[in-house]
Amino acid sequence: MIRGDGIRRNIAQVDADEVAALIDAIKQLNVRRYRGSRDELPVGGVSLWFKQDEIHQATHVHDGPEFLPWHRELCNRFEHLIRSVDPRLSLHYWDWTTDPSPLFAPNGPWGSKTGDVGEPWLGAGFYKPDADPFRGKQITDVKNANPFDPPRALTREVEEGAPQLAFADDDIIGSPDYRSMRIKLESSHDGAHGYIGGTIGNAHTSFRDPFVFLLHSNADRLVAMWQYADPAQRLNPITVYGDDPEFPVWFGRTLNPWDGQGRTRPWVAPEFEREVKDYRHPSVVEPPLYDTLPQAGDGQAATQKVEELRHLLEDPAVRRAARSFTPT
Repeated sequence: MIRGDGIRRNIAQVDADEVAALIDAIKQLNVRRYRGSRDELPVGGVSLWFKQDEIHQATHVHDGPEFLPWHRELCNRFEHLIRSVDPRLSLHYWDWTTDPSPLFAPNGPWGSKTGDVGEPWLGAGFYKPDADPFRGKQITDVKNANPFDPPRALTREVEEGAPQLAFADDDIIGSPDYRSMRIKLESSHDGAHGYIGGTIGNAHTSFRDPFVFLLHSNADRLVAMWQYADPAQRLNPITVYGDDPEFPVWFGRTLNPWDGQGRTRPWVAPEFEREVKDYRHPSVVEPPLYDTLPQAGDGQAATQKVEELRHLLEDPAVRRAARSFTPT
């Protein structure tokens, strides 16, 4: 296991020094801030960590075909942020077929599994019980909705034993098409959120707990394994999503808020650091490296296929064809 090789691994198998470095990097994101100040509109000065909660609340991309690739983009961008602190780090995953108890206090590094999560997150300002002003828990609490402010609580209610989820990983990976895969996977994902409970159990607050990124890295790992099961079709931006009569041509939409639509800085004024791309962009379709993906044989062939497709899509004519493509 080599730190810096870019591979996302099972967090339970990552050595303690690297886990400590990952946690330290996440804590550093709550020290670093975007430009601007709390009282500006749109709000500025938000920490890089609290920005993740702001992004998730501003979009709520769930219950549809965009769910998986949108969260891949979110995780990829978060991994880029932690690598801005330590370039050798990767966004490892929690295998949700296993009991995560060893990861939590008193012997694990991720805080308590029940009640207030405590350290290392309390001292790092990820929540402040006496905060005023503070970030509220309810979507209807518009008075306490400034993403600059810390929440007053960060909790978990992890159940005993391993999660009992709706679908086995093999059922998800073995799905014949994107539509059936994403329906199964989102169902198991929802169950994993409920299993952790507390802050993560609430879709409106889940991205206030750093452990949520380990959960979503695992969800993306299963997508990647499904893609590698048929790389010729599933690593191809034109064919990966297949046909979904319920949501025709959804993949032509652009990824928000990074496309500058909405009110989330720095992708809107005054920074305008927007990046407009749709769900067929190679950076969205191409999976990150995971330790459960084939690294030889078919794996090399799949990686080569991605490189070929990336160069192909640099052709403006091909990109226009992809935009107008409708699966049959």
